[in-house]
Amino acid sequence: MKDMRFGWLGESRRATLCSLVSAEVAEWSREWWVHHASTGVDVQWAEHGRFVARGLMPLVSINPAGSLGIFLGSNGLDRIGRHLVGAAEGEDAGWAHRIGEEALGDLAARVCRRGGISRLSQLSESVSSHDLERTDLGSGVVVIAQGELEWVLAMDRQLVDRLAPPRETRQTGLASRQSALDGAPLRVEAVIDFGSVNLTDLSDLRVGEILVGDRGLEEAMQLRLEGYGAVAMGYLRRMGTQRAVLLDGINSKEQHKP
Repeated sequence: MKDMRFGWLGESRRATLCSLVSAEVAEWSREWWVHHASTGVDVQWAEHGRFVARGLMPLVSINPAGSLGIFLGSNGLDRIGRHLVGAAEGEDAGWAHRIGEEALGDLAARVCRRGGISRLSQLSESVSSHDLERTDLGSGVVVIAQGELEWVLAMDRQLVDRLAPPRETRQTGLASRQSALDGAPLRVEAVIDFGSVNLTDLSDLRVGEILVGDRGLEEAMQLRLEGYGAVAMGYLRRMGTQRAVLLDGINSKEQHKP
């Protein structure tokens, strides 16, 4: 199969994939392992190179909608079978091999069904392709630990996308400069020209006393933008319980300088 230029899976999709596979493995273990315990089954993400053993071919199921491979390492199918039924080493290897083969076939079918693949090819020993082995091509690889036994499940990108679909992202255009500025908060100050007072009026000023300037109550005030200067003239008003200003004139650009 021609290599497809996928990238590595992100952390969130890895976590989702591990969670889904873990749920299927736990249910599978409950039905196949006589010593099943929820604390005895663990699924963790694996990096490339940890699971590929030279001279040992994995069990592979190749399907148009998504493929997977089970890398047993030094564990044979007969050892898997004995582990599941709690049998000792040295007993008839034939039945143990069949149990191991059927059990792993059932696990592969469960994972594929979770991804919407109802019909899949039978697991068989085969040379694994790069789209299963290489996480840089988008494959999903997890280490499954069941008691003292450990093996690896690898899924190609097609199956991964079925199990943990990528999030659809909407491409939105950049906001215009005007719309971006429209929501920016600006501090506005209303400055009243109080006029002048005698120095003697200030020398012994105390709390509660009234200081009277020489400007009329209805004279205009300046509106200033912080860091920009005076931008308008207006009159103090009230809007409900809030202060308001009735604009009387807009300053020219030359007057905007602070």
